[in-house]
Amino acid sequence: MSGSVSVALQGLLVAQQGFEVASQNIANVNTPGYSRQQVELSARSAPELGVQITSINRVVDQFAMQQYWSSTASFKTTEAFAQMTGQVDDLLANPITSISAAMGEFFSALQTGVDDPASIPGRELILSQMDALTRRFSEVDRQLRGLNTSVNTQLDSAVSELNSMATQVAELNKKIQLADSRGDAANELKDQRDELVLALSAKAGVSVQTGTGSTDINLYIGNGQPLVIGGNASQVQARQGDPDINNIEIDLVVGDKRIKISDQISSGEIGGMLRVKEEVLIPTWNELGRLAIVFADTMNEQQRKGLDLDGNLGSNLFNDPANLGEVRASSANNTDLATTSNVVIRDTTLLKASDYQVKFNKDGDFTVTRLSDGKIFNKADFATRSAAPGAPVYQDMTLDQNASGGTLRLNIDGVDISLASASGGPFTDRDLMLVQPVRFGAEELEMQLTSGNELAFASPVRSTPAEDNVGLAKVDEVNVTDPLQFGLPGQTGSLNPPARILFTDANTYSVYDMTDPNNPTVISAGNTYTDGAAITLNGYEVVLRGKAATGDKFDFTYNTDASGDNRNALQLSNLQQEKLVDGSSYQDNYGRMIERIGTKASVANIDLQATETVMRNAETVRNGISGVSLDEEAANIIKFQQQYQAAAQVINAARSLFDTLLSASGG
Repeated sequence: MSGSVSVALQGLLVAQQGFEVASQNIANVNTPGYSRQQVELSARSAPELGVQITSINRVVDQFAMQQYWSSTASFKTTEAFAQMTGQVDDLLANPITSISAAMGEFFSALQTGVDDPASIPGRELILSQMDALTRRFSEVDRQLRGLNTSVNTQLDSAVSELNSMATQVAELNKKIQLADSRGDAANELKDQRDELVLALSAKAGVSVQTGTGSTDINLYIGNGQPLVIGGNASQVQARQGDPDINNIEIDLVVGDKRIKISDQISSGEIGGMLRVKEEVLIPTWNELGRLAIVFADTMNEQQRKGLDLDGNLGSNLFNDPANLGEVRASSANNTDLATTSNVVIRDTTLLKASDYQVKFNKDGDFTVTRLSDGKIFNKADFATRSAAPGAPVYQDMTLDQNASGGTLRLNIDGVDISLASASGGPFTDRDLMLVQPVRFGAEELEMQLTSGNELAFASPVRSTPAEDNVGLAKVDEVNVTDPLQFGLPGQTGSLNPPARILFTDANTYSVYDMTDPNNPTVISAGNTYTDGAAITLNGYEVVLRGKAATGDKFDFTYNTDASGDNRNALQLSNLQQEKLVDGSSYQDNYGRMIERIGTKASVANIDLQATETVMRNAETVRNGISGVSLDEEAANIIKFQQQYQAAAQVINAARSLFDTLLSASGG
């Protein structure tokens, strides 16, 4: 009799506990991260009878949970990348901010100078469009700089949130371990911890391992660096880049050890933003700077080959872009960098849209890394510069090094890099410098002219065929090769010397110095005439086409009163179509930049949809296992209610039987 009552009482307790668990599940049906709980039962072994509650467990599939965490990390990576890449794409492609559109307007105005070189309003319009183009370069650079600052700010904020969540996970590990040691349920604490792991995965794609006794969990970041071990959390720190102050570096501090993990985090929101900086912002920034530098340099070069409306030799349209680069030393260097260290662009035809890292090794050896493609150049890749008279000082891929004196000058991709130690001593092992030749090209671009009269539309060389020429030869081109031979920019120049080409027969010519027209002197004689071949004179080349005749003469003098001359204006205008920037024209290069970013944005949006689908599917699987079903819980309530009622009837029956026995025995 007592055994039946005991069994029934156990059934009552189980039904009551089951009812409470079902009620808890129903109450938390909409609670984020809540995992359905269930009562685990077991029959008591003979000779004891009845039922006992083994535990109250969360219904969790660890594999499904891991898939949900990892798919969330992938989605957040793509989301951050797609969002920022889309902003860069909109900036570059928008007609309001487009460099190509402003450049098209500038060259359209320049064409008016070709059509009417003496027009003052036309010249002022060109100056106005030049100023607008300069401002457009500056504005796009400012916007890119702002996006870069925004990413840095978001990274700093994300790191702070990551630290807070990691600390909470460590604290929950302690609480869960304490509860388990006491035999108390910790299901809700474990749910909170799983939600934090999900949030951490969204931030930085952490990996998870079960700790001792399956009670606590350990979290790792990057390439397996410890973020949370049991009840201890490491600190992640964001700091200003070194030596690139426009960048941001992320370190993990474990005890007294600092580990750089910026290049290890590839997923989560942080991984997506770091990827944006590496693949989009910095390359675009450098490409824009290179375009501005090549544009300014080539336009300046052609401008200097002409004469302005006042008869002066052309001065630069824009500030000289050769010296806009910077050299930065790492703060961890053992050797201070001298202020004389610099970077100078010598040949824009070889220029790459890249930063360079120079790292010194032992015994004065060094490596140069082109950061745009990761290519590494060793000392053996550079040839020693020749000291012979007339040798090209800035020939590409050459170096001049005095290891004991702490100086290094090398040329790579048309960029001359000069490094010197402040002490005059040698650089030491692991000294590192960052060279940025083009990063600031767009930001620093400035217009130099103040008047349309300064536009050098005319050629400094006037060619005059003799009136009595009988041959068919004509001057087809006069190309200035060295404008400094005519004088200094901004000043009235001269032709030194005025020259005459005289054909001694149809196939031979001589060149005369015509400084004294009454007493010409021979510069060269017996030259072979080739139709269409360039004839080199002092600072310029002449191209004659057609058959010449004996006695034909062509005089070349300084071009005065040349307001109607548009030959240099035509050359300036033709630069729009020249392939001057990495094998393409100015606008085509900008178009390639837009195409590259647009492709990345398009692929990122496709990836975003795919990763979101994978994440939602993983979430559905997780919820299908761990989520609360109201129908199921309603059925459980009915089941436990019936169990409770049945157990109560057993007790009532036992009591009635006991009363009957008492009555029968006369009790």
